[in-house]
Amino acid sequence: MMQTSVRRPNFLLAAFVTLAFLAFATVAPQAQAQERNVVVHLGSYNEDLASALMALALANNLQKASATVTVYLDRNAVRMAETRQPLHRVADRDLDPIVSEFVRGGGRFLVCGHCADIAGLASEGIRPGFTIGSADDIVKMFMAADIVIDF
Repeated sequence: MMQTSVRRPNFLLAAFVTLAFLAFATVAPQAQAQERNVVVHLGSYNEDLASALMALALANNLQKASATVTVYLDRNAVRMAETRQPLHRVADRDLDPIVSEFVRGGGRFLVCGHCADIAGLASEGIRPGFTIGSADDIVKMFMAADIVIDF
């Protein structure tokens, strides 16, 4: 005669697994929705338009994913802030609508004050959404950043 044994489920283990799953399911959406403070650093503009396009496109996409994004411009990239200089077209993409969309979405551009001085830029000659930053502004921006992306 064949004997069959029936195992009883370990209710304690099942309860633990269920609670762990519920805890993870509750925490995971919150982690995804957590806002990140991102700095996208762009140091060149006229001589590297491809990097400028990639930096701006990434900044827009990060912003759409709920990040707070600041594009930090230094060295030659401060030229992007000038109203007297048109924003360039790269391959088949025009930078002007990309910049406008980023600013409309709440993004900001922080321009290195030292580099702006060297380039002869003043606050009254820069585009909307661009701010010339002091050394303190720049330190605060980087200290508050969760992520810094360099182009």
